[in-house]
Amino acid sequence: MPLELTAPHIRVLSALQEGAPLLLHRRGDRGPYYTLQGRRLSVVLLKDLETLRLIERESGTERAVVAYALTSAGRSTLVMWQHLD
Repeated sequence: MPLELTAPHIRVLSALQEGAPLLLHRRGDRGPYYTLQGRRLSVVLLKDLETLRLIERESGTERAVVAYALTSAGRSTLVMWQHLD
């Protein structure tokens, strides 16, 4: 049975599959923020995907900007959802 994902979850996974950059931006005085193709992304949405292990950090964690990528579970989940449409 597919995971209980929302349309925003699927949009993020689809964008990543198509090569869109998902980035974590660190700021010294404030908390980090996330962007997908240059547009801000909900922290809650990103954390959901990370907790479900559908995405993972791709580059070093000490950098000011960190990239995310689909995991194999994320790709499989996206394929399942695409077949349900």
